[in-house]
Amino acid sequence: MFLENYWYCAALPHEVDARPLRRVICNEPVVFYRDTKGKPVALEDRCSHRQAPLSTGEIRGDNIQCNYHGFVFDRDGACVHIPHQDTIPNRAHIRAYPVTEKWGFIWIWRGEAAKADIAKIPHLPWTTDAGRSPVYLYFYVKANHQLVADNLLDISHADYLHSDTLGSKSGIMGGPQPEKVEFRTWQEGDEVHSFRKLTNVEVASYPKKWGNFTSNVNRTNIQMWEAPNTVHVHLEFENNENKILINHDHIMTPETDTTTHYFMDFTRNFGLDGNQYPTDDEIYQEQHSVISGDDLPMVESQQENINLCKGVVDVPVKADKLISAVHRHLADMYLAQDISVPSYVLVQR
Repeated sequence: MFLENYWYCAALPHEVDARPLRRVICNEPVVFYRDTKGKPVALEDRCSHRQAPLSTGEIRGDNIQCNYHGFVFDRDGACVHIPHQDTIPNRAHIRAYPVTEKWGFIWIWRGEAAKADIAKIPHLPWTTDAGRSPVYLYFYVKANHQLVADNLLDISHADYLHSDTLGSKSGIMGGPQPEKVEFRTWQEGDEVHSFRKLTNVEVASYPKKWGNFTSNVNRTNIQMWEAPNTVHVHLEFENNENKILINHDHIMTPETDTTTHYFMDFTRNFGLDGNQYPTDDEIYQEQHSVISGDDLPMVESQQENINLCKGVVDVPVKADKLISAVHRHLADMYLAQDISVPSYVLVQR
């Protein structure tokens, strides 16, 4: 079971066009396409006749036709045509999902359609800021969506897993340590926040190149988690040479209990002219390389161990304060919807 009455990120805009796209969201098969006005449509990906996937069919104007026996459905899920038959039973209609496009992503609403308020979509104004340049990525992950999110909430992992690319050098045993480490977490309503600052620290190769830094910097990481599973990250790198700002948002949408659609935007205030490093393409390649080469192999191997090592218990440490706070709040949210708390939001595996 998954939380309801939330917007779930479902696709990047270029993925949804005049051809049907199948995507399983929270164990539910969904077909996406665009109507004649270019608006996205989201329906159950099944023909009510014989349960064939509509995503193998064809778009007919604003409608979609099953290629098994020719049933046609409109954007509201109503069956509007059955070959060689005038009457259409009510049972032939299928579910339509509220769907919208915002902040460079396509979102669908899981829950009561009357409650589908677009103001509840996570707020990502930096993606449309004229003084920023956004890059968008998508990954398919063979791991639970909360495990993927925990990788982002585990702030300190960047100083180990990404010590040569995105993090700092403070994670190296016996290596250079920051002058000061600040770390705190707090909750505001359904949002869980954190602040972590490393003062006078040596950062890895990417931040050095981005800001043309030749000496140590102050590295500030400000995060916010919100349901159903978005992690917002605001990064600052600063010394007397330069200051650069980055916002990157990580949106984890469950496919199943053990697979995830992982969407990301990376928005920066530097390298905006498109002619000098870093260009959008270079940022895309860097982020894709780090996530696909470091993060995803790690979380997928964690998932394999969790599947094999039944009943093992994590050992939380001080650096896990944000993960623990999010898990505690998630447990409350599941219980508030009369949903059993899933094992993946508990310390006990």
